[in-house]
Amino acid sequence: MRTTTLTLLALANLSFMMAQRAMDTLFANERQIHSLFFESPIEKGIVGASNFAFTFNREKSENLGLLQARKGSNSNLLVLTKDGSIYSFVVVHKEELATFTTFVKSTSTLTPTTIKKQPLDSTDVGKKANKDYKKLCRQLLGRTTKFQQIYFQKGIRLRVTESVYYGNEVYIVYEIKNTSAIDYEVERLRLLKVLGTKTKKSSHQELPIQPLYRFQFPKKVFQGNSLRFVVVYPKFTLGDQERLKVLLQEKNGSRNFEIKIK
Repeated sequence: MRTTTLTLLALANLSFMMAQRAMDTLFANERQIHSLFFESPIEKGIVGASNFAFTFNREKSENLGLLQARKGSNSNLLVLTKDGSIYSFVVVHKEELATFTTFVKSTSTLTPTTIKKQPLDSTDVGKKANKDYKKLCRQLLGRTTKFQQIYFQKGIRLRVTESVYYGNEVYIVYEIKNTSAIDYEVERLRLLKVLGTKTKKSSHQELPIQPLYRFQFPKKVFQGNSLRFVVVYPKFTLGDQERLKVLLQEKNGSRNFEIKIK
């Protein structure tokens, strides 16, 4: 998942809410790799300056992170692990490393202090979430999108991207193109998690995934037009026997799609 300014600010603000303690210093350079091993798999890792790079496996959770650096100013590194722990380090460029491996103990985690918080208005929270969703949705629509699934029916083309995981949400970009002579009115679009097959009714389940936010969702696609939009869902994972199904239904029409994707 990509690191954004939003994530950096969120973790930076969180670090200010932690108890004060002396931060450990990590050294790195561009020729040697400094390996960091945490007791819990890494979920997020963010450096405060562009001359530092912290990488970890974003596809499969692992405890290993790799730190490298170019010459430049000292900075900081924030790491969030799966168990909810937060680690903060000073990072410094050094020509020669005395050690190439650091085993980070859970005792090094930042400890939350007791802070009296103002109650949040649910309306304000919703507005902030929508603003954050909108920002990333715009970025997704602004880049060149590689669609993995393409389907045609009666002059209508539906294209779907692979799921983009970010934080606790999943973003999917859709595109509807109307090459027919009739406008296409959207009745609804649904995403479901499917387990098993219809031939084995006892084990077949379809669970709808409710969207959190829809960006530029069309009510109608006029003839000859093509529209792209983004739908944000709660984070989900698929087991070996699970897959996704997309249902697109036309209002007052029969040009409906039922697509199974993995």
